[in-house]
Amino acid sequence: MSARVLEGRAVAAALKEELGAEVAGRDLELAIVRGGGDEAAEMYARRLESLCEDLGVGSRVVEVAEGASSEEAIGEVEELNADPAVTGILVQLPLPTDLDQTAVIAAVDPAKDVDGVNPENAGRLYLGLPALAPATPLAVLELLHRHEVAIEGRRAVVVGRSNITGKPLALLLLREHATVTVCHTRTADLGAVVREGELVIAAAGRPGLVRGEMVAAGAVVVDVGTNVVDGKLVGDVAYDEVADVASALSPVPGGVGPLTNLMLVRNLLRAGELQGAG
Repeated sequence: MSARVLEGRAVAAALKEELGAEVAGRDLELAIVRGGGDEAAEMYARRLESLCEDLGVGSRVVEVAEGASSEEAIGEVEELNADPAVTGILVQLPLPTDLDQTAVIAAVDPAKDVDGVNPENAGRLYLGLPALAPATPLAVLELLHRHEVAIEGRRAVVVGRSNITGKPLALLLLREHATVTVCHTRTADLGAVVREGELVIAAAGRPGLVRGEMVAAGAVVVDVGTNVVDGKLVGDVAYDEVADVASALSPVPGGVGPLTNLMLVRNLLRAGELQGAG
């Protein structure tokens, strides 16, 4: 079996065009709060700023100064909460290690929390109430929907339990009536658990964790992993092995990744609606 490729770039191009039409004429601005010194974080922020510019959305970067206290960082967030020009706030991790990361994230106004990480949004998602959800899980669902992959009634296995990907993705899949198992790198006999999945999402941050022998014939596999190995970006799935047994498989790069920032912009639109903006 040669797996159908769940390609994300064409989906991203179509979604970008759709979002461009939706944001036209709206007064939206994204504030990115981050600590300096992390090269990957700086690159990510530049890409997000570039996307906002392409779409005609305002953006600004707020640097948390080296040596700043948690109180000072929270103060920066509270100023953005109070600024009517700011529609959405993204606290970009990692923050400097001496800051209370949880407290800084909790300080974000839930109505401006475009990455769905504030405890209020996380709690509302858990309860099945309307909420801003994290961008990466939303990107996974968007990829599946655009490729017309059925979710309802299927056994889904999520490999990974992070607060920003694995856990919220499991809740979103439950919302779409999948039967969901969450496992992780410490799961006993991980392969046996993964083989139960008709739909497998790998999001553990371990390159090549999901091997061909771990996947049931005909399963749909989505690779959320972003790992750098020998200077190359690779996923959590051993692509060539899994492509021989899966019915569909997303690549890294070019699968979920191109959609993630676009889902942030979609959340920015939702945030504007919550605030009665635009």
